[in-house]
Amino acid sequence: MVKGVNKTVIEVNNTGSKIFDRIVFYVTAQYGNLSAKELMKATENFTFQFDKRSGRGYKKLRRRMLRKRIFKALLFSFITLSIAAAVFFTVRILT
Repeated sequence: MVKGVNKTVIEVNNTGSKIFDRIVFYVTAQYGNLSAKELMKATENFTFQFDKRSGRGYKKLRRRMLRKRIFKALLFSFITLSIAAAVFFTVRILT
């Protein structure tokens, strides 16, 4: 079933942010009659201040991603060593 909806949508492809590639804004019906210039000004005020406001927001995100990656690598190493030790002791007991 297709439902007809009339909404004003603004898609920002060049965000200028290190984190966001594309942002989509859905304008409420109350402000749908604003001019394109006013809407673009509102998106600029909202969108592009993230990196400046947070300062370390991007660095925190990168650090968290690195910690996750290191944890996964350590977990994988531990499991691999455990399996290798189990196989080694099983072979040693059987021979």
